[in-house]
Amino acid sequence: MKTLRRVGRETGELTDEELRYIDNRIIQAVRPTLVGRRLFPVATLPHAGITSVRGYKESDMGQATIDMQGITKVRDRVELESFDIKVPVIHKEYKLYWRDVIASRNGGLPIETINAENAARQCAEEEDKLLLSGEHTDWPALGLESLATATGRNTTSGGDWSANAITYVSNAIAELEADGHRGPYALALRSSWLGQLRTLISGTGIFYLEKVAELVKAGIFVSDSLYASDGGVDSALVVEPGQENFEMAIGQDMTTFNQQDEDMNILGKVYEVVAPRIKRPTSICEITGLT
Repeated sequence: MKTLRRVGRETGELTDEELRYIDNRIIQAVRPTLVGRRLFPVATLPHAGITSVRGYKESDMGQATIDMQGITKVRDRVELESFDIKVPVIHKEYKLYWRDVIASRNGGLPIETINAENAARQCAEEEDKLLLSGEHTDWPALGLESLATATGRNTTSGGDWSANAITYVSNAIAELEADGHRGPYALALRSSWLGQLRTLISGTGIFYLEKVAELVKAGIFVSDSLYASDGGVDSALVVEPGQENFEMAIGQDMTTFNQQDEDMNILGKVYEVVAPRIKRPTSICEITGLT
């Protein structure tokens, strides 16, 4: 009678080295796509089992007092409007066929990761929609608000972006300054609006992009996952980044889960547990109606 033995390597079960290789490949694949998390400070949750976190919106205290003796008391407190924020799982599934795994090993080539990488890119796009836009008309997201949909955000009207981008960004900054936000500021916009900034200002050798960049010292962030609350693509955002204003709660950073099915193929999942938390919506100004 033959003794039982582990046959994983013969049937396509992934080794630790192969799993690390897949994880490294998906990180490389999604890094250029993850725009929102470069704008959002990160708050790490204790574990992925947390399904909701407490959020709040902050209102300023009353004015300070001027007197000669400093004895007039004007005590009050910061008003916090608290609410619960769901922390969802963003995920996409894929499959690796066991014969492809065996062929890779015997051919001396790295394991084929194209399906895992594509699944990771789909997750990254959803993450960016969640962070930059939140739920909008054409995209359900468990009611989660973010930069472009935050209740209480500032808005300012736009129009002909190519000719008036500097004015529109300046107007948005003025809205933020009026609410006590002193910068530095960042600009988030879609690639089509960035393209229009790569034109010369009439009668000069200066690009619009150069002048706009002088106004937004915290950077220009470009993502086609930015949508307005009505699902439109005619908006841009000027924000004051900072942990006190908004953050990205992470219960589980992007990773993979793999297991072998009864057909010896590998069922894979790319997943993460994340949520945007908007604390001070007045730190956001949406420029609407761009043409």
